[in-house]
Amino acid sequence: MNKSVGPGRTARRGAQVKLSDVAKKVGVSPITISRALRNPGIVSEDLREVILRVVDEMGYMPNLAARALAGRHNGVIGVITPALHQSGFTNLMVGIEDRFRDTEFTVQYSNTLRHTEGEAGLLKSFLTQKPAGVIIAGAESYCDLLPLIESAACPIAHIADLSQEPQTLVVGLDHYSAGTGPTRFLLSRGYRRIAFMGRGADVRSRRRIEGYEAVMREAGCFDPDLIIGGDAASRTGLGRDLFAQLLQRVPDVDAVFAQSDEMALGVLIECKERGIRVPEDLGICGFNDLEFSAFTEPSLTTVHIPRYEIGCRVADMLLRAVRDEPPDEDKADLGFTIIPRGSTR
Repeated sequence: MNKSVGPGRTARRGAQVKLSDVAKKVGVSPITISRALRNPGIVSEDLREVILRVVDEMGYMPNLAARALAGRHNGVIGVITPALHQSGFTNLMVGIEDRFRDTEFTVQYSNTLRHTEGEAGLLKSFLTQKPAGVIIAGAESYCDLLPLIESAACPIAHIADLSQEPQTLVVGLDHYSAGTGPTRFLLSRGYRRIAFMGRGADVRSRRRIEGYEAVMREAGCFDPDLIIGGDAASRTGLGRDLFAQLLQRVPDVDAVFAQSDEMALGVLIECKERGIRVPEDLGICGFNDLEFSAFTEPSLTTVHIPRYEIGCRVADMLLRAVRDEPPDEDKADLGFTIIPRGSTR
């Protein structure tokens, strides 16, 4: 029977398995198991495979954090993110840091670089160190994560699209609405051939594409050729390249809804190069409301995501759970705001 141990946390099978249980199952001493997990090369390949299989089957989480051996946790808050390298994550990170700054906890980050297959491995790595709690900021899929979350001995909070699996300790927004809202805004300004610029590389972007498509179909304006995406080291350079490609296949495009302000800037630069007037000939709407978007010429219409507030809120939720305090809320939708500026009529 599961025994509740506080908000957002439940004692599970995996958290109760001991090293001696694994040793008994394998038929060797606990010290052999411990040494094999710390240094796999000291045991034979056959024995190593047996140990790893039994560890996985029993859900054993080896505790590798020495300072946590005698305590409840190691005082660390782990944060797993797919985009630590992107400028849009900065305010989110500052919000998390500000909330934990005057507490007894320290924050450690791990970046998946959008490699979905690495998400579960990073979470498992954090959990072996007996953290105080974990924040999963923007997971692509919860298929492999849910078993680990259910067996974790610490609370786990989430920054997610609200359509995703977690139902408790969640802060985020509905990215489908973040696709419908800006598209309706551009339609209301008289634009009709509105392109969506972004490749749908993650669940949030795909949800925005779905919202964009639904509104365009409703308005009788949908054309699959208006959806364009790609990859490049420079997102501003990518915006220029994609807009050039877009003009070749849809010459009458009259607006672009770009999935980052950097790409929107690239579109604006390409327009200036080609003598395309913004906003008269082409409307441009970015996403994220980065600082520079207010200072371009013309300034960029964009979608503001309250990233700092999201970071603060999820950190506060997790802190309450770690301290066994009752939560103010289990799930929070912080939404978005369209910021009209000079790049649209």
